[in-house]
Amino acid sequence: MNTQRKDIFSDKMFRKLWIPSMLTAVGLAFGDMADAVVVGQKMGAVGLAAVSLVLPVFMVINIFVHGFGIGGSVRYSKYVGQGHGQEAVASFNQIFALILLISIFCSAAGNLFLSPLLRLLGVQPGDGLVYEACREYVRVILYGMPVLFSSYLLNYYLRNDNNQNLAVVGFTVGNLSDLGMNILFVLILDMGVLGAAISTVLGQAIAICIYLPGFFGKRNLLRFQPKQMLQIQWKECFSCFFVGLSSSIEHFWHFIFFLIINHALMYYAGENGVAVFDMVQNMSFLIFYLYEYTAKAMQPLLSTYYGEHNRGGIYYVLKKGLISGSVCGITVALLLAAFPSAVSLLFGLDSPELIAMGNQAVRIFCIGTAAAGCSIILENYYQSCEDGKPAYLLSTLRSAIVLIPAALVLIPFGMPYLWLFYPLTEFLSLGIFLLLAKRVERKPFDPERIYSRIIENKNEDFSSLLGEIEAFSEKWDADARQIFLVNMAAEELCGIILKRAFTGQQAGFLQITLVALPNHEFELHIRDNGQAFDPFSQKAEKVGNADSDVDTIGILVIREKAKDFFYHQYQGFNTLVVRI
Repeated sequence: MNTQRKDIFSDKMFRKLWIPSMLTAVGLAFGDMADAVVVGQKMGAVGLAAVSLVLPVFMVINIFVHGFGIGGSVRYSKYVGQGHGQEAVASFNQIFALILLISIFCSAAGNLFLSPLLRLLGVQPGDGLVYEACREYVRVILYGMPVLFSSYLLNYYLRNDNNQNLAVVGFTVGNLSDLGMNILFVLILDMGVLGAAISTVLGQAIAICIYLPGFFGKRNLLRFQPKQMLQIQWKECFSCFFVGLSSSIEHFWHFIFFLIINHALMYYAGENGVAVFDMVQNMSFLIFYLYEYTAKAMQPLLSTYYGEHNRGGIYYVLKKGLISGSVCGITVALLLAAFPSAVSLLFGLDSPELIAMGNQAVRIFCIGTAAAGCSIILENYYQSCEDGKPAYLLSTLRSAIVLIPAALVLIPFGMPYLWLFYPLTEFLSLGIFLLLAKRVERKPFDPERIYSRIIENKNEDFSSLLGEIEAFSEKWDADARQIFLVNMAAEELCGIILKRAFTGQQAGFLQITLVALPNHEFELHIRDNGQAFDPFSQKAEKVGNADSDVDTIGILVIREKAKDFFYHQYQGFNTLVVRI
């Protein structure tokens, strides 16, 4: 197989997903930093400390949103890649209903037990202004949980429904709205952290309004189906959650970590220590979101290729993601390490003591960001291929097994040494994972059961294809009927695509993947870069006329004899799945 040809599809699809994802990453980073920047400029260390103390509440949101969002969207892409569109839409609706129920429960429980929750977060009434600011902030976030849960989940699914541009626009506009309302409520109207919390919720409400057209468009599969929402299949939904468990468990351990670090910093350094910690956490968004959204750009392709058993495409996307994410992430880390004082001033920490403390924290933090970025991308790679054990191992190393002991050991040594837990955690976690990865990876699908080839829109390329497909089918014990139907499907579908999808087009390519499944069925995947064309849309009424269309007759036979068939235009390419 010509590797350069093979990458034509993967490279174009990756770039189409990655560029909008980088815009989303930047928009989301500034949006997530907005609360801290505006509050810091207005309230200084007190405001930043309050924002940091509420971080565990956001970790609770992340546990559910990323667990169901990643796992559910992976399952959705897999269903679509296998041609099961109805199952994909049903799975989305059930998970959406479940996430709403969970958000309502968390909101009610948090407001009912608000005083114990504040003590758990690390503040007491005797802490004065910090306590009051924290109480105001957390109350609004609790009331807004259904909005926050829904917004993040819908964004995940839009990205996997060939609608990443709408997801980018919604997320970016939502976060820019958050920033604008922060300026209005906090700086102009002097509402303090209350205004910051309100702007966070309203920003995501605006994002939801922008997302909604993506669930009613004719070109997209996603639909809201109230009947499906009332028929939650608990086993199916929680199996999706377990696919995204590595991300969820990471946020659970971060929940524990933030509780430990906030209590320790309040004890050893007071609000100044917590404020610098919050500054570093918010600054990290500028770097880590570049890696995370590179991983999000990879995920739909990896999940689709996994459903197609396209190993070459999977490894190409992984390599491309590691290189692209690292170039962006390392560049930003070097800039931040070169100008750390600007970071402190941006967050309103302008005293010499706070600037000195902030400079140390920023530079030490940046040392470990490249290792962290590689871990983020590798974790997503395993998740997208539904190989949960390696993803879970890497996530647990970074968020618990290495992180929490490192923090506990370094906390008593004071602020300059405390920041070493960042690079120490990332390098140790990645090193341990690379040593253990082969032991926990799932055995891959037998590559001998996969036939794959790229052909150009030329007769000489197409002529040798059928003989290779027949030999492959015979190798895997296909009966005479299957051999005939597989060959017929490949010949008729490729033929009509070459004839009708490439009209006037010079550089046309078809990617053919034939999989011999263990249940003795054969799955044929065809992807092409021609004009939008669904061979299965040929009208049956043409048959029997004097001018019978031979191509149409062949397609109708395939539709009748195939077990399943499915057409989907994905990332600008036509995709067909036929199971025989």
